[in-house]
Amino acid sequence: MRRSCLTVAFLLMVVTSNSSAQSSGSAVNYTNRAMTHYAHGDFDAAIADFGIAIAFDPGYAAAFYNRGRALHAKRELDAAIADYTKAIALDPRLAQAYNNRCGARKDIDDLDRALANCNNPIEIKPSSADAYSNRGIVQHLRADLDGAVADFTRAIQIKPRRAEAYYNRGVVRYLKGDLDGAISDYGRSIEIDPRYVAAYCNRGAAKQSKGDVDGAIDDYNAAISINPGHALAYFNRGLARMIQRKPTEALLDFVRCLKLDGSLEPRVRDHIKTIGLQIESKR
Repeated sequence: MRRSCLTVAFLLMVVTSNSSAQSSGSAVNYTNRAMTHYAHGDFDAAIADFGIAIAFDPGYAAAFYNRGRALHAKRELDAAIADYTKAIALDPRLAQAYNNRCGARKDIDDLDRALANCNNPIEIKPSSADAYSNRGIVQHLRADLDGAVADFTRAIQIKPRRAEAYYNRGVVRYLKGDLDGAISDYGRSIEIDPRYVAAYCNRGAAKQSKGDVDGAIDDYNAAISINPGHALAYFNRGLARMIQRKPTEALLDFVRCLKLDGSLEPRVRDHIKTIGLQIESKR
């Protein structure tokens, strides 16, 4: 399953502090170079240049925000939160900083404060689909499934071509037992993004839960054709083939699954044992 992920935006801002023109210009120059480093995945160099920009202009909210983004990419979450917080102090209307701080706090399981941070950008910009999607993810993690569905629905209303929002709403509807709603949402996300592997895999699981094993296998096949390295698609297809009483084909899927992702071994082990017993009993 593709993990729900918060949208973390990168920000380019003009200098708005009262620093001298020379200091401001230097801050912008180092910020621009930092953004180039970031684009090439050199986060350490980006962080260093954002730091120099901040030294030139300590009131440059964008530099704190963007350094936080680079720290976030390195999973230095406490430091990222500190930079997002400083950016917010300098510019309380900086909705992206609240959004990203929400994401960082989600990643350290500080869900209550993450939720509060997700509320802020909605207050600042009620038309932000990203803000509703991000809050929906936090609501999901806090087990507020109705709240999550409402937020993903609002994100879809704002941006109807948002495949990720349909996918995320499908995940929550599946958890709520609304299999038809989940299948519909996964289908919509696939219409928007026909190569959305996780949507095929999850729609297959929802179909399988409804007893449509053939339809489920069709979706797992589609996921594997797009991404032959998707271990969970093989795992799920193996389960479906067990239901079809095709133990040899199921075993091949489970073996392939383990070759791709050994961490799934605890989930696969008992199924392989069951298949071994089935094959032995037929001899």
